[in-house]
Amino acid sequence: MAFIPLEDRLQLRVNLGTPLAPVYRTRSWGNVRPEVNDAVLHDFAAALGGLTAEGVEKIFRLKVGELTE
Repeated sequence: MAFIPLEDRLQLRVNLGTPLAPVYRTRSWGNVRPEVNDAVLHDFAAALGGLTAEGVEKIFRLKVGELTE
């Protein structure tokens, strides 16, 4: 079994509510190259989060690939 990376996705979980009554939504971007360094992607996500009025709760990197035999 092998995993062949195809693309990664970047997701930001933002809080549209308040700290006492959170309402979470996810903002998502595709076509992130698998070879992009985690630190670079995190810095980019933090910069994107700074452009929104909502507070960023979490930053996710999702790996998309093919499983082959």
